[in-house]
Amino acid sequence: MQRPALTVKPMIYHPRRHKMNRLSLPTVFVGMIILIGLPASWAGAAGSPASNTTSLAVPLCKSSYKQKPVPAKTLQTLVRLHERWVEYRGNPDAKRMELCQADLSRAALAGANLERADLEGTVLRQAKLSQVNLSQASLAGADLTKALLEDSNLSGADLRRARLTGANLSRAIGDEAALFDAILVGAKLREASFERAQLEGTDLTSADLTDGNFVEAYFYGASLKGAILVNADLTGADLRRTVLTNANLHRANLQGALLDHAQLEGARLIEADMESAYLDEANLRDANLKGAILRGADLRYANLHSADLQDADLEGANLEEAALGKADLHSAKLRMAILYHAVFDETNLMDANLNRAVLIGATGLRTNFMNGDLGEIYAPKSSFQYAQFNRATLESANLVGADLRGSNFSHSNMTHANLQDTNLQDAIFVSVNLSGARLDSADVSRANFAGANLSSVIGLTQAQLNVACIDDKTKLPPGLNRPAPCSPAKK
Repeated sequence: MQRPALTVKPMIYHPRRHKMNRLSLPTVFVGMIILIGLPASWAGAAGSPASNTTSLAVPLCKSSYKQKPVPAKTLQTLVRLHERWVEYRGNPDAKRMELCQADLSRAALAGANLERADLEGTVLRQAKLSQVNLSQASLAGADLTKALLEDSNLSGADLRRARLTGANLSRAIGDEAALFDAILVGAKLREASFERAQLEGTDLTSADLTDGNFVEAYFYGASLKGAILVNADLTGADLRRTVLTNANLHRANLQGALLDHAQLEGARLIEADMESAYLDEANLRDANLKGAILRGADLRYANLHSADLQDADLEGANLEEAALGKADLHSAKLRMAILYHAVFDETNLMDANLNRAVLIGATGLRTNFMNGDLGEIYAPKSSFQYAQFNRATLESANLVGADLRGSNFSHSNMTHANLQDTNLQDAIFVSVNLSGARLDSADVSRANFAGANLSSVIGLTQAQLNVACIDDKTKLPPGLNRPAPCSPAKK
């Protein structure tokens, strides 16, 4: 009895969506029984992976036009025969096109139906293939350099290792096509649709993917250096370890996309939608993320040094140990963001909203928080020396054990802030409202409280006050005496 042919469909491993299936003991035994029952030919094939791989990589070509040009009239005849084959394979006047490794350079095939045609390794340089149907066609290793493929149908086509440098695929449909290791340098894919396409290792350097649809496409390890992806839809796409250096992703949709370890240095992500995207250890140095949506995004260990994040929405984002040195977060939304051990050296957070953000162990030198909303931040053991907190809201902020030496809090609201065990040496609190704040065991040596409201602070002792700097306008808590003036006074 003849065994039915086995059909193996490629599987995409998506670590965020798949769960490990645990095999039960009976399942393992059933698998062993099936393996024992395999015929010798199958066992032999399994035992010789090298030969099997070779046969897949270099398929046997039986075309009579192998490495030969095909005359135009002959080609048209072959097209008609193939179209009949597509309509009804039992037609005696029909025949599948088998032109593997043939030379079809500059061939005129616009509008032809070449569904399931065998064109593996075929030379189609500068061929006219507009509106051609190549769905499920075999084009592995084909040379389509500068080919015209506008409005073509490449759905499910095999384009592994195909060369498409400079090709025009505008408005082409290539859903679920296989383009592993294909070369599309400088190719045009404007308004093209490649949903769930396999693009692992593909070279799309300087390609134009404007307005393209790449939902759930698999780009793992692909190169998109300098590519144009303006308004492209990359929802749920796998872009892990891709190279997107200097790429233009203006207003691109990257919701839920995987960008772990991606290289996005200098990329333009202005107003891009990256909500719930995964960017673990991504390199976004010097990237432009102005107005980008990053709500709930995972940016753990990401490099955002000198990145432009003005007006970006990072509410609830995870930026654990992210590098944000010299980044511009002016007016950024960081409400409830996780900034555990993040680095903010010379970072601009003016007018930013960090309400209820978590900054445990975060560090920053000369960080600018001016006019920001830091109400209820949780920042114990953080270190922000010589930072600017002028006119900021720090109501109910938790800064227990923080190092805030030399920082300026002038005219800020620090009511009910917790400053226990905090290092406030040389800090400036001119005209600050500290009503209900806790200063237990805080080091206020040479801290300037001129004009500050200390009338209802908790835990402040006379010994602390004696080493601080106050003036006649400073409001003291009951029971504490005004010490001698500082010389020179902090301003």
